Amino acid sequence: MSDLSRLTGVGPKRVKILGEAGISTLRDLVYHLPRRYLDRTRFTPIAELKVGEDAIFVATVASIHVVQTRMMVEVSDATGSVELVFFNGVQFMRGRFKEGMRLSVAGVPSHFRELQMVHPEWEALAEGKEPVGEVLPRYPLTMAMSEAHVAHKFLQQISLEALGGFSFTDPVADIHRGALELLPEAELLRGLHKPAAVAGIPALRRQLKVRELLPLSLKLEAVKRERRRVGKAWPQALALRETLRGALPFTLTAGQSEAVAGISACQAATGQFCGLLMGDVGSGKTVVAMLAAANVIGNGGQAALMAPTEILAAQHFATLTPFLAKAGIRAALLTGDTSKAERDALTADLRAGTLPFVVGTHALYSGDVVFKQLGLAIVDEQHRFGVQQREALAKKGGHPDILYMSATPIPRTLAQTVFGDLETFALRDKPAGRLPVKTRLVGGEKRTDMLGFLVKEALGGNQVFWVVPQIGPSVPSAAKAEADPDIFVPAGRREEDIATVDKVRKELEAFSKEWKVGVVHGKLPAEKKEAALSAFRRGELQALVATTVIEVGVDVPQANLMVIESPDRFGVAQLHQLRGRTGRGTAQAWCFLSLPGKEMPPETYERLAAFSETTDGFAIAELDLKARGAGSLEGTEQSGYGGLRFTDLLEDFALTQEMRKYAEGLADLGTGAPSSSPPTSS
Repeated sequence: MSDLSRLTGVGPKRVKILGEAGISTLRDLVYHLPRRYLDRTRFTPIAELKVGEDAIFVATVASIHVVQTRMMVEVSDATGSVELVFFNGVQFMRGRFKEGMRLSVAGVPSHFRELQMVHPEWEALAEGKEPVGEVLPRYPLTMAMSEAHVAHKFLQQISLEALGGFSFTDPVADIHRGALELLPEAELLRGLHKPAAVAGIPALRRQLKVRELLPLSLKLEAVKRERRRVGKAWPQALALRETLRGALPFTLTAGQSEAVAGISACQAATGQFCGLLMGDVGSGKTVVAMLAAANVIGNGGQAALMAPTEILAAQHFATLTPFLAKAGIRAALLTGDTSKAERDALTADLRAGTLPFVVGTHALYSGDVVFKQLGLAIVDEQHRFGVQQREALAKKGGHPDILYMSATPIPRTLAQTVFGDLETFALRDKPAGRLPVKTRLVGGEKRTDMLGFLVKEALGGNQVFWVVPQIGPSVPSAAKAEADPDIFVPAGRREEDIATVDKVRKELEAFSKEWKVGVVHGKLPAEKKEAALSAFRRGELQALVATTVIEVGVDVPQANLMVIESPDRFGVAQLHQLRGRTGRGTAQAWCFLSLPGKEMPPETYERLAAFSETTDGFAIAELDLKARGAGSLEGTEQSGYGGLRFTDLLEDFALTQEMRKYAEGLADLGTGAPSSSPPTSS
C-alpha cells in the first residue's frame, strides 16, 4: 500500500492520479512545491485594481441581477465598484448573496464593457469580523489532478499533513546544516508550502537550491581531487609541435595559440587532465587537438580521436594525415567499415605501441582495441556520444588525459564547467576572412521569393543544403483520416503539412528545371549516400535535400546557402550545427529558417528569433540551457534537470560558485564528505 493512502482524503483513485504525475511517495509529495504564490495578505481598494493582476479586497453588495444562466453581483467600497460575474447554478448562487452583505473577494480582474471579476473566490464577513489574508500556493497540476479535485488547497493540506505526521531523515548532515545556516528539512518545506509572507519566500528557495547543489558540489570536487591523484604528466614536446605548426598552410589564430598553451600546461601537470575545447564550426578545434596530441606522442605515448560518424572520422583523418606525415607521425583510421585483416593489423600495432595516432568512431571503444600507453583521448562532437561510450574510451590505457571538443557546448557539459569539473578553453575567433552567416525567418508568404533567390544563387555557382526533419510521412494524410475516423491525426500535423525529403525534392524540381537536385538521408545505402555527397562536393548538384545526416562531417566550402524546414522541430544547438555547414569560405553565407504553416507557440517563435540574431555558439549554448535544462550532472541524462529541479545554472551562477568554494574548502581541510543524496530522492 502506498504511504500516500495514509493521508486524509487520498483514496485509491487519487493515489493513481498522483502517481501518474510523478508523486508516488511522501517525499515526492512534499517536494512537489508551489510554482508561484498569490499574495492575499495585502488588501487593495477597488479603484486600484488592475486588469490581469491578482488581488483581494473588501466590498459591500450593492445590487444583484440574473440574466438566464448568468448572475452579476455589483459590489463597492469607498473608492469604486466592480461587477462579479457567475455562470451556471445561478439559482443556487442567487440565494447566497444579499444586498448590504460585506464580502472578502479575491481573483483576477478583467474588462468587458466595464471592470469585472469572473468566478472570483469570496467569503461573507460576519458583523464586526475583519478579513484575514494569507499567501496562497499555486502548484503544478495535471488535467487529471484538476478533474479529481486534487487542487491547490488540497495539495497544500496533504503536504502539511505529511510534514506534520511523518518523520523524514534529513539527507543533509548536521555539519553542513550548521556551516551553511540551513533550516531543518521539514521546517524549510513547511515554510514553502505555507509561507507566512511573500517576502520570506526567496530566502527559503535559496536554501532549497543550496540543499540541491551541496551533494553535487561535494561529488564533483571529489572527482577533481581523484584526477589529481591518478594519471601521468606529459611534458611539452616543443620540437614536435613546432614541426607540426610549420606543416600548416596557415598561421594559428590568437585563440588557437592560447588554447594550445593552456592545454599543454595542463598536460604537463601531475594528475589526469580533463578539458573541454569549445569553439564554433570552423574555429580550428581539430588543429589544437592535434598539437595537444603531439605532447603525448613526443613523449612516447599514443593519442586517439573519436568522432560520432564515419563521415566525420574520415574527414578528420584526411585533414590531419598530411600534417602528421610531415612530422613523421603515423596515423590510421579505424571504423566499422575497416576490413577484418586491416583491423587485426591496426589493433596489433596499437597494443605494441607502434601506432601513435588513431582516428575512429565507436569502434575505438571495442574490447579488442587495446593501447600500450594511451596518453590523450580526444572526443569530437562529444554530445553525440553517451556518457558510457565516452568513459569506455577514457578507461583504455589507464587514466589518459581527456579532451572533449564541441562546436556548441550542450547543457550537461556547460553545467559541468560551472562546477569546475572540466578545464575549459574557448576559441572565440575564426580564421581571417570568414563572414557571419546571415539567418532569416521565412514565413509561407515569402517562400516563393526565397526559392527564386536560391535558384538564382545556385545557377551562379553557389550551392544549397536543404534540411528537412524527416524522410517520409509519419502521420496519416487528410484523405486517409477522413476515410477512417478511427485514425488519430495530431492537430495541425497532417501529411500535407510536413516537409519530407521526397516532397521537397519534387517541389524544387517543379519550381525550376534549370537546377539539379539530389537527396541524402540515413536510410539510403552507404554507396548511394556517398555518391550523392560526392556529386554535391564536385558541384554536379546545385541543391541537396537531406535529413540531419549532414549535421557533422560534411565539408563543402562552396555551399553557402541553407534552408531548414520546420525549424521548430530542432533544438537551437542542432540548428547551430546545421547552419555551420555553410560559411566555410570567404563568401557571404545565408541560412533560411522556413517556418511551418501551423501557428507556433510564442516561446518557440522567440527562441528561433533569438537564434537568428546570433552566430555565437556560446550564446546559443545558453539558449539551449534555458530551453532544455542542465541535464544530469553525474548520470547519463543529456537534457532535463535530472538532479537539479530548483536551480537555474545561469540565474544562480553566483550560488553555484559559492557552493563550489565550500566544497573546495572542505577538501582542503581534509573533511570527509558525509554520505549525502539529492533531497529529491525518495
